[in-house]
Amino acid sequence: MRLRRLSGLSRYSRHQQLRELLGPGPGPSCREESQAQPRARLRCCSRRRLFLHLPRDNRLLSFEPSPARGPAPSPLDRSFPGAEQLLEVLELERQGPGSGDPERPGSSSSSSAALITQHGRAEFWSCREAEGWQLLQAADLCSGPRARLLSAAWDGHSISWCEERPGPSAPPQHCICSRSLGPGPGLTLGPVRTLMHNNPAYRLHAAGEVIYLLPSNCPTPSNSSIPSNSPSNCPIPGNSPSNCPIPGNSPMHNLVKFILIWSPQEDTLTVTSLARGPLSTRRLLHEDYDFTRLVADVAGILPSLPSLEIRAVCPCPTGLLLAEANGEVSLIQNDGTARLLCHLSQSLPAEGSMLMELCGTTLAFTLGRTLQLIDTETGRLVEEATLEVQPLGLIPYRETGEIQLLAEDGIYSLGIHPSNSNIKSAFCSRSSQGQEMLEQLVLEEACKYYQKRSLSRSRLTVQKLKSEVKFQAPLTLCSILQNEFYLRKTGHYHQQTYIKLHSIMAGELQSYVNLEEAKSCLVNGSEIEVAAYIEEITEQEIQRLLHCQLDREALVYLNSIFNTFPREAWKAVKRTLHLHQNNEGFFSARATADLWRVILSPGLPPDQSVNTNGAVPVFELICRLLYQFQPKWLPMFIELTQQHLATFRNYGGNESLENVPLYKRALSVIPSACDGGAGDPTETIIELLLCSKRPNAVIQAVRLLIERGMWQRAVEATNRFSQQGPLLKKELFAAMLVQISQHRALDPYLEEIWQLCPEDTTVTDILDIILGSVPSSCESGPYSSDGNQLTIGLLRPLLTKVLTRGEDQQWTGMAEGLKTMVFPPPTPPRQKNAIDQPNPLSVEPSLEANKTL
Repeated sequence: MRLRRLSGLSRYSRHQQLRELLGPGPGPSCREESQAQPRARLRCCSRRRLFLHLPRDNRLLSFEPSPARGPAPSPLDRSFPGAEQLLEVLELERQGPGSGDPERPGSSSSSSAALITQHGRAEFWSCREAEGWQLLQAADLCSGPRARLLSAAWDGHSISWCEERPGPSAPPQHCICSRSLGPGPGLTLGPVRTLMHNNPAYRLHAAGEVIYLLPSNCPTPSNSSIPSNSPSNCPIPGNSPSNCPIPGNSPMHNLVKFILIWSPQEDTLTVTSLARGPLSTRRLLHEDYDFTRLVADVAGILPSLPSLEIRAVCPCPTGLLLAEANGEVSLIQNDGTARLLCHLSQSLPAEGSMLMELCGTTLAFTLGRTLQLIDTETGRLVEEATLEVQPLGLIPYRETGEIQLLAEDGIYSLGIHPSNSNIKSAFCSRSSQGQEMLEQLVLEEACKYYQKRSLSRSRLTVQKLKSEVKFQAPLTLCSILQNEFYLRKTGHYHQQTYIKLHSIMAGELQSYVNLEEAKSCLVNGSEIEVAAYIEEITEQEIQRLLHCQLDREALVYLNSIFNTFPREAWKAVKRTLHLHQNNEGFFSARATADLWRVILSPGLPPDQSVNTNGAVPVFELICRLLYQFQPKWLPMFIELTQQHLATFRNYGGNESLENVPLYKRALSVIPSACDGGAGDPTETIIELLLCSKRPNAVIQAVRLLIERGMWQRAVEATNRFSQQGPLLKKELFAAMLVQISQHRALDPYLEEIWQLCPEDTTVTDILDIILGSVPSSCESGPYSSDGNQLTIGLLRPLLTKVLTRGEDQQWTGMAEGLKTMVFPPPTPPRQKNAIDQPNPLSVEPSLEANKTL
């Protein structure tokens, strides 16, 4: 470690007295180093001066830097009565323009400090180079005489504090109050304003122009103890005693999971947490706010949040540094955004001396005598060393990027190079390769943040973050970029890198702004406007999802949209695919080849189809909407998709686009008739089977038509699909013969059915089918009184056609044979005259035709 000892404590006036006060006190306890304690408590430590509190004498001393010329200014030496316990020492430095006014606190020629006691007594002191420290004014901050202050902070314009008001019989109540401090010789105090009441005890920390309210009863391990609330019993856990947590009087478990941020300039209270970031924001509107109302907005989120186990706190210009028990060091910014800076190599104990300070991009952290320097850009440990002296405080010099360490025997410089802590010099000294590396580190940090929030098992990379629209929290990423590349306090930034990263995020930020505007319209709009907004948002989301590569999360999300907003989803699909049917009944759709490929996709790969919560592919979703809102279009849509599927195959498409026939996928989303609901799905099922044009499906559809007694449609379907092949024609003809042999419903269609008789069917085949299908309960005898039985007269035309077809084929064969015979032909043999023997097929119908088979 590049420690360089400065000129001891000689930079401060009365350095010998300061050395004696910081060193261990005399007594038996100094024999053991673990029991050696300084005789003074460091109350405030800055580059201007040190404030030490002597608990035994209840006395406050100031130590000013020794001037280069002239005599040293008179130090502040203030003793308090026994009942008045010193609570806070606040250096009053004003923010914004006008801070250089000599009459104002924080000017270059004078400085001021406020000494706050536990009973609400405030003393305002001013220090001038020639005159030293003088008391300007003393006033009571609290309006009640029995009130007690637990913590106080200065935001540059007003003093805020957490006040405990004891009740006559009930337990004491806590509230957050504030008083503005006007400029001028008299330091005019404004009226007391109660910001919030009925709240638990809070510890106040000022960082920039906002006040952070941390719960004072943060949980700690059971085998450790928390120091008491008395400042005299508080060790030196950080750069100031404000790092010491205050234990609460009640174990309100959910109240130690979030942090409040009060912005006096915007007059808002923000609820934030380290795990989730900002939770809610409320405007105070110049009236006190009930704590229970504030917590009610986030009551549902609190049980899922982890409890805060804060070990050290340090304000910095960009926010508030928090070190947790698990070793994580985070930065909470003014808007409530939480950013993880680094993870220490060890867990932090509940007790022990801890210091930390952020200067530029370098974090200095001490635990006991161990000093670590961490680069917050990468979260990596730069250096680690064991000190020979006990550190008492860290003094940042942000103008030069230097951090000094205050010890018992002197002041040490940590030797941090300015390029590690100053943004401007760092950017100027690095090459273009270093810029790309820094950009990569920022995006990797964003990937880690999103990975924690995502439920996906796939690892998020920088390439996916840039190309596949994976930003889920644009505000958080904006805060990362702001802290890494654009520090508003210093105004130093690297223009090219900032513009490059901003161009990556521009589209996502615009989408985020549009989403926020849509949310506000949904909240404030009427019922008709809300319905229109939902329809528009649903259409945009469906179009976005259908035009990208669907993974498991996107498919589950698409299913949720279709299930939650079915009517809006139907309108979106109709407009996206341009589904239309003209007056002539022609059905059409217009979509790109990539969109058809997404629609015809069979689903997710086997490695991604696990835990999809019952999500179905896109094709099934569209078929379900068609059956629900336009069932007559569903068969035509199946025919259309089959044409596009054939097109993909003809042009070398992937055969895996259809693992299951499309009509079967459509049938899978149609509920059965026994499930109830509106209408009978059998009609749609028949149309789907027929439009598939597959032999098995056509036969199944004809049988369903026969079962429902739809004879006309059954005959028409048989006529239409008999032309596809001889096997299908034979199956359909046999199915019709079975029905003809059992009843007389098909008698009006016999001529059409006889035309379907296959060429290779014989009389024997016909009689076998008919005799095998005739009901066994028919009456015996040639004449039956049941008019539902099949008769010979009904079959006569069919048999005549089959036998005539056979004779025609025989005469055709004879004619072919005569072509090869010689002329004249030989004399035929004599045979008996058969004129009196009639042909059985030319006999006129008689009573014999009515005989039953």
